[in-house]
Amino acid sequence: MNERSQQHPEMKKEIEGRAAERTLIGGSDTIGTIERVLEEVERRLADKIVLDELAEHVHLSKFHLHRLMRAATGLPLMEYIRARKLSASAHDLFEQRSGGTVLDTALAYGFDHEQSYIRAFKRQFGVTPAQFRRGTEEIRLVERYDTSVLKEIREGVVFEPTFVMKPRSLYAGRRATIPIAENFERYTANAHGVSFFYGEHGKIPRKLKPSVYIGLTLYPPECSPKATDYLTSAEVSSLEGLERDWDTAVIPAGKYAVFKYIGRFHPENLTIHQLNDIWNYMDEWIMRSPYEQAHGHHFEYIDAALARADYCEADLYLPIRDREVPQSES
Repeated sequence: MNERSQQHPEMKKEIEGRAAERTLIGGSDTIGTIERVLEEVERRLADKIVLDELAEHVHLSKFHLHRLMRAATGLPLMEYIRARKLSASAHDLFEQRSGGTVLDTALAYGFDHEQSYIRAFKRQFGVTPAQFRRGTEEIRLVERYDTSVLKEIREGVVFEPTFVMKPRSLYAGRRATIPIAENFERYTANAHGVSFFYGEHGKIPRKLKPSVYIGLTLYPPECSPKATDYLTSAEVSSLEGLERDWDTAVIPAGKYAVFKYIGRFHPENLTIHQLNDIWNYMDEWIMRSPYEQAHGHHFEYIDAALARADYCEADLYLPIRDREVPQSES
């Protein structure tokens, strides 16, 4: 529950200096945890793999493990395992064209019955194993997930972005001007967010999602380079009658890159230090991408229903548009 430090040139050195001064005390090695899960899955492709056993193997709750692996692979964990089994089995089917049976392959990859393997194979690839062995159609495999695309951030990991088109949206809450230097020293925005969520969030009428907190940072051209406007808020279906009691914002429809961060702590403890590292990663990403930031805002989306003492999940929304390519001078 925090806000991004706006990257004005005047204050960038100050932010980097303060970040460098802070001692980094061990990370959670979240990428290492994902690697251990992936290695265990690959080692046991021929076995029946149970979620409880994987969670115990990496010392995570089933909830935490499921959310972490889905964020990484884009699939629920057991679906990813099934897809890896079927993809590996497809290679064996191809090699066994001159011999071996579909039943042999099914049993080799932990399926109890030939028919259950055939059904799963067809759902995954659109053809049966027999059709694949004698046909000419290519199939799309699910290979072992590559963790090199992930970025370890203090006490957690940030994932490659997904992309969404978000319609015009309305927000109501409490606006505060947050001095950048003070935020690094005292976690001012975090304190505003926690106080708002537990004290006032529940009082806002017409919330679209009652358990979701939105930390909306607004930086119009006239915004001071030493501070940002931060709206602790909820997204609502209408602003009718709310302007009298609440600060409000209207955000136009647009395209967003959404970066998911998962950390091993409660969202209440998500501060400017983690977020600044995440935003640095996002800044690096956008410089390499064909996009540029589209509007003077961004926001954090935190669903309190997912929060645990050892689990933080936050989606960071960055408005984007295609980068304008300068026309070459004639």
